[in-house]
Amino acid sequence: MKETLRPMPQTNRLHWIDAARGAAILGIFMVNAPSFGSPYYMPGFDSPEWDSPLDTFLLGGIDIFFQASFYTLFSILFGFGMQLIFDSRKRDGIKPGWFLSRRMIVLLGLGAVHAFLIWYGDILFTYAILGLLLIPFLYTPRWVLLTMIPVLLLPVVLLFTVLYLAASMFEEGMEEMLVSLNDIPSKIAAYSNGTYIDILQQNLADWSMNGVGGIILNVFLLLPLLMLGAYLARVKLFHDPVSNRRKLIWFTVITGFLFLVFKAGPYLIGAPYWLSIVQDSIGGPACALFYLSLITLVSNLPVFSWIARQLSYVGRMSLSNYLFQSVLMFVLFYNIGFGLYAEFSLLGFVCFVVGVFILQVMMSRIWFRYFTFGPIEWLWRILTYGKIQPLRKKNEQRVS
Repeated sequence: MKETLRPMPQTNRLHWIDAARGAAILGIFMVNAPSFGSPYYMPGFDSPEWDSPLDTFLLGGIDIFFQASFYTLFSILFGFGMQLIFDSRKRDGIKPGWFLSRRMIVLLGLGAVHAFLIWYGDILFTYAILGLLLIPFLYTPRWVLLTMIPVLLLPVVLLFTVLYLAASMFEEGMEEMLVSLNDIPSKIAAYSNGTYIDILQQNLADWSMNGVGGIILNVFLLLPLLMLGAYLARVKLFHDPVSNRRKLIWFTVITGFLFLVFKAGPYLIGAPYWLSIVQDSIGGPACALFYLSLITLVSNLPVFSWIARQLSYVGRMSLSNYLFQSVLMFVLFYNIGFGLYAEFSLLGFVCFVVGVFILQVMMSRIWFRYFTFGPIEWLWRILTYGKIQPLRKKNEQRVS
């Protein structure tokens, strides 16, 4: 008998999880914007162009509070969401693995369009592959999920140990090597002055620098974070902030301490390059979990509840907002549009990100007055279910 796909209801959303997802979109944007619009942004190294005291302060702030923190947060939430969908589809009598596989294949297509036609820094393509790898583990007991996290991380620990030894021995030459690999003149020529074909060729070259190797590394680096998210969804620590308040407070204190030690601590000794590995691999996930638990704790408090609600609008249509940012930057920075590549100061990028994100909050809030899903989320559902899905809210469902 052929299984019939039925759309999932959009009730009982955890708005603090949506808020955390919205915060992740802001944090990813803060790192992506200078990476997208300038060849001078090189995390962990002094920029050849951004060397004023203000630039140093901003680079340090981005490194401590944003770099490797928000894509890890989004990875955890991605696994969290997959577990919720898995459980919901299973309750509905739908084969959850089959359903999630369809979702990931559609996401793989969207990621390929984004990666090869818009920006080489795409993460959707990688998430789709990691999502497919996560599906079998969603059938296992939760202790298996928890056990697989350190098993997968072991090769990364060994790799980072080798990188640490190499970086500590040759740190002075690391910056010159990175600048050479970054190939600033070629990027400026293609993105700032080239045709669309030149842009695509340079985009493919930049993607190829990581390419398959980057995806393989992310199997050991990001897949454990997806597993952690799935585990957190199973234990339901974040489902009821009121009942779990004491546990969440301890969770916030511990992850906050790890965040300060491993993310901000290296700046006390000059933030050497070899410690950036520790910052990203330990400090990044600790910071992500700190943000997640803190947002969950304060999401129902006065003032903070309003902020969380605004973030939740962005989070509910995170895919649309993520792609909107890329399309906007493509038009703004590349020669096919306004050609402002390598023209912004670092402060200009920070102001740009804040301004655009505020606009996205307002746009998302207005959108959800009339529609149930974001536009790309709606397309994702159509391609997953294989038929047109309702988008516009009924009159009685509209809220201000």
